[in-house]
Amino acid sequence: MQPPFPSPTSTWHNDSYSSISPKRLELSAEGKIVIIAGAGSGIGRETAVAFASANASQIVLLGRTKAYLEATASLLPKTVTTSIFAVDITQEKSLEQVASSVGTWDILIIASAYQPTPKPLASADIGDWWQAFETNTKGGFLGIKVFLPTANKSHATVLALTTGITGLPPSMLPGLSAYMASKLAQTKLIEFLASEQPSIFAATVHPGLVETEIFARGGGTTDALPMDKVQLPAHFLVWMSSQEAKFLNGRSVWANWDVEELKTKAATIQSGMLMTSGIVGWPYSPL
Repeated sequence: MQPPFPSPTSTWHNDSYSSISPKRLELSAEGKIVIIAGAGSGIGRETAVAFASANASQIVLLGRTKAYLEATASLLPKTVTTSIFAVDITQEKSLEQVASSVGTWDILIIASAYQPTPKPLASADIGDWWQAFETNTKGGFLGIKVFLPTANKSHATVLALTTGITGLPPSMLPGLSAYMASKLAQTKLIEFLASEQPSIFAATVHPGLVETEIFARGGGTTDALPMDKVQLPAHFLVWMSSQEAKFLNGRSVWANWDVEELKTKAATIQSGMLMTSGIVGWPYSPL
């Protein structure tokens, strides 16, 4: 379909397609250990299924509710070693215990998120508003800090789910200040990670418009928006963890964008500040 939002690719996807299929040999995760924070439902759960299809050797499921994680694990084939840890990603000690148990890992997916009840700043509940930063920003930071020492030193990947609409004017996003600001901060964290750790591939991914609890809490309505299948971001994350996506290190990308077209723009993307967070229009002259 034609892109409903500004896009660097002329092709816009709402569902998975052959280039990002986890069954592609080029995208194989064979022998890799994958950690997924926020694996109890929605995109995190489908991402676990996707990496299992890509033949990951072990998938580590993190989330607050053990029953939800068990439901995700039940969808995975017996050929994949599955570990479940019911933890709060904002609690450093709990994450340290997980990191010690898991040991060396290859791919870390940060899919956990919190969406406060949409309200203007003046009437927002402080605790609810700040929880977005606790989960989306602090949780992402702790996930990076705690698991970084045990990352595979040669080819580790860190991917965090963000929202690509952080660049939209506030007038188009009434009541979403906490979610948008915390996700924008998360995006900057990943940019720093990519810059500071040359052996780590790190990027943020906007998953598209998927009918999840987060989407509903944000006030989204499926009848008014071009909705996407949950397999699209899940399979896109598998592609992002492959060698084909290495030119996107430190970038923020949308799962809807066509990967074949993106690959033709690799040199342009790597040569400047495209797909990074900043101030619109700045720098006003070349640095």
